[in-house]
Formats: sequence, C-alpha cells, structure tokens
Amino acid sequence: MHVVYPDRRSFNRMLQEAGNHSLDFIVVVTAALNPVNTDRLKATLGECVRVLKDGGLLFVQGCPEYLPELGVYLDQYLNFKYWIAIESTIKHRDSGLPSVHAAVLLFSKGNERFNIKRTRFPHQYCAFCERTLKDWGGKAHLMHPDGYVISDVWTGLPQANNYTRVSAPVLDTILRMLDFEPRREKGTGLFQQAGLPAQQQAGIQSPASEVKGLIGPREGLGGDRVVAEPAAQYRLPGFLAPDVRYSDVANEVGDELFDVVHHGDAVEILKQYPDNSIDLVFADPPYNLDKAYHVYDDERADEEYVKWCNGWLQEYVRILKPTGSLYVLNLPRWTMYHAVFLNRRLYFQNWIVWDALSEPRGKLMPAHYGLLFYTKHPTDFTFNYDEVGQLDARYYCLRRSCIRRRKAAGVDDKMPLTDIWWDIHRIKHPRDRDSHPCQLPDALMERIIRLSTNEGDVVLDALCGTGTTPVAAVKLGRRYVAIDIDRKYVRMTREKIAEAKQKGYVERESIHKPQRKYTKKELQLELRDLAAKLGRLPT
Repeated sequence: MHVVYPDRRSFNRMLQEAGNHSLDFIVVVTAALNPVNTDRLKATLGECVRVLKDGGLLFVQGCPEYLPELGVYLDQYLNFKYWIAIESTIKHRDSGLPSVHAAVLLFSKGNERFNIKRTRFPHQYCAFCERTLKDWGGKAHLMHPDGYVISDVWTGLPQANNYTRVSAPVLDTILRMLDFEPRREKGTGLFQQAGLPAQQQAGIQSPASEVKGLIGPREGLGGDRVVAEPAAQYRLPGFLAPDVRYSDVANEVGDELFDVVHHGDAVEILKQYPDNSIDLVFADPPYNLDKAYHVYDDERADEEYVKWCNGWLQEYVRILKPTGSLYVLNLPRWTMYHAVFLNRRLYFQNWIVWDALSEPRGKLMPAHYGLLFYTKHPTDFTFNYDEVGQLDARYYCLRRSCIRRRKAAGVDDKMPLTDIWWDIHRIKHPRDRDSHPCQLPDALMERIIRLSTNEGDVVLDALCGTGTTPVAAVKLGRRYVAIDIDRKYVRMTREKIAEAKQKGYVERESIHKPQRKYTKKELQLELRDLAAKLGRLPT
C-alpha cells in the first residue's frame, strides 16, 4: 500500500495534480482545513470525487455542526455508506447535551465492489459481574474470540479529540477496514481486481497493483496538538444561526386541539394549529426503505421523500413555541438532509446518536439512528438535564440480574448523559411490539419528553404510528397531539391511550412459543462443529 500524507499547504495542490481515477481511497480531515468555508471544502471534496477510482472510498472527518452540508453535497456524486459516530473526549457546550460525537462519513464511488471488510474490536467486560458488556442473550456460544464486529457507532476506542483531528486509533481502524485485495473467483485460480471492467479481468493471474491512498492534512492526524478550534465555537454561515427571527410570545390554543388523535394528512392537520403553540414536536418518519407500512409509501424517490419531509418539518418549525424543542429521528443519510433544512431555520443543539444495533448485515453492523435536537431560541428553552442527566456507568452491563446485585451491594457509579445514547435498546421481543415495522421503545420517548417538557406541556407527533409518543406523554402527565394517516394505527393509538389513562400503563399479552424438538442454540452448535470438521461453512 502506498499512502501519501500531505500537509495543509500541499493537500489541495496534490489533489489537483492527481490524475482522474488514480486513487483507491482518501481520508480528509476537514477540521485541519477550513470548516468555516464550506464552499472551499466542497471544492476540495469535488477533487476527491474526480481522482477516486471506481470502487474507491472517501472518508470525511468532521463534526455534526457542519458535516451534513458536506454529506448532502457528496450524496449527489457518490454512494453514501455510513455516518460513523466516534465517541470522543467530552465537550461541554453552552446549551444542549454535553457532546462526545465526532464523525467520519464514508462514501464509495461507482457500482463496483464495496472495498471494506469486517473489522473487530476486542470484547469488553462488566466491571461488576465480569461478563461481556454486550448481552448476547443466550448466544454467548457465538462469540468470536477476536472480538465483536464493529458497527457505525465506535465506542470501543480510547476517547480522544476527534473533533479537530483523527486520533491514531481511529485512523488505524479505518486502515484495517480497507479491503482492496483482489478476489479469487470460485473454482478458478484467477483473481478479480476491484475497479477493472469485466472484459479486462480474464488475464489477471496475480494480485492487483499497489493500493494508493491519500490521508491528510497531516496536521490533523494523531498527537495532542490542536489544529483548529472546536467546531461548536464557529458561527458557520447558514448553520448555527438561522436566517429567520421568531416572535418570543407563545400563542394560547383552545383545549379542543389538545389530547386528540387525528386521522389524516400530517401537513393539512398541522395547519390547524397556530404559530408558537406546541412545546415539543417529534417525528420518526418512514425510512424510505420499502418497509411494510400499511398506508405510507416507504419507497419514494429520494428527492420526493426529502420534499415530503421538508413539508411537515416547515410546519413543525412554525408551530413550535419560543421555548420549545424539535426532535426528528431517521437513518443517518436522511438525517443529513433534515439537518441542512433545519440549520437555516432553528438552532442546532445536538445530533444525538441512538446506538441501537439492528439485524446483522453489511460490512459494518448498522446501529446508528440519528436523532436531531433543535430549538427556536439558542439558550432559552425547556431543558431538564438535572432530571435525566445521570446514567449508570458504561463499564457496567445492562443485564437486570447484574443491576439488581450491584445496586444491592451499593455499587452505583454514574456517568453524564451525552449525545451518544447506548443504554436504550431496540424492541426485540414480539410481546413488546405492535404491528409496526419500526416501533420505538417507550424508554426513548420518555427520555426525550422528560428532557424537553414539563408536566402539562404539549407533545406533538404528526407521524405517530402505533402511539408510542402520545402514550409516553400521558404516562408522564403531558398533553398530546397525535396524527397518522393510517386508520388502523389511529385506532390502536386511541385504545392504548385509553388504557394508559385508566391503568397508568399498557398491558402486553404473553406470547407462548411452541416447544421445538431442537433448540436454536443446539442447531448453531452443531453447525459450528460441522464447519470446524470441514474447514469451511457447510453448503
């Protein structure tokens, strides 16, 4: 592998002098350039697009305050793969949550093979019970001795300043992920070289030519020397300070518009609500992944999907009180587009990373859900951090048995709540799930509502699905407005709200699985032993 590490003065020059399709990968440390001047950064990234080979990889380091603008720009020319959230040294801000979220965007070029391989971090163990921090749920026999496959949320590295540079452990992990080795075609002795047209593959008898990469500027690599101020201190044009000004007077609304579940189009119903009237607005829109929703078209064309989201986001901005907060949850690619839209209208507080590992797939395990947090005023907004700002230390596991034992023993170490939320899991058990493809856990909504509202405040969710948001609001003594276009979900939401008001909770029926002759664990162990005998996975 041949890698060049130019300094800040020569970085752009080397890109401009490089030939088209000449590099296999590029790592850009934007904080070591000039993150204030996004036009200049886009020009640099445009050169990166030009010089990358088909199948090439572009890694772009930065902070959530300005990376979405760059990500949306690159999404026009490259294939978005991951927003890798990197837990870094804690950064206390003037408002919002303390931040530990630095990031690296990963894009690929063309339709060639994705030249990334699965990479592992060592297993971590609970300081109390000494079992793995990750609860394998009866699947410990599947643990790999070398560690767990990394996801797009990196919390297993030594915490460092990755806001203004790329630390050595992060860069080492990026380099370990690269996989430009030629692929040997099944049943032949021939290699298949990434980036070459099919007609040129036939004569390849040996490994591909040397992999070429560019990493820099080198002032932003490793070490402790700060090469730029933290991005949160910049007044980025069009980002941290919205171009519009809002009234600081909240409007009173008749009680008939609160504690209600509407059926219909979100934008049309939102227009019934006056400006500056809602304390908290939340949305978890369909992810545009062709999920099995009843009514929503979850396979909209990208441009149409973004336009649709901007329609209800604009209404959210309008109805939000001067002291109110907006939260929107989505996959990182779409979260970037939401952030670009909202940066020009509201005040950015945090890009919260909900670390919620989903089903295993891809070269990096998908775990990152972006939860944007914006307010209408930069500092004067409802924010009950003291109520929810302490968590059990992360060097303890989340197993209920361990929690009970250590609490009984008086072991109760705490750590601050930051903008990486690792302690709330996705809903896994069918007993806890309604007939909705992306139902949110109650704990997630309860944290958001506790953090940004007081008792009696109004919580609105215009895409409420099966009612997790309004039910959480009822349980916490808040008023609610819920909207959904699906009659089935509206009916379910109303039934759950009625039960929550009567009992204080929603009762779930137990699900009894039929007894099987062989357990899943027994079959997995048998498969593992057979693979060990064969020296390969059985077919």
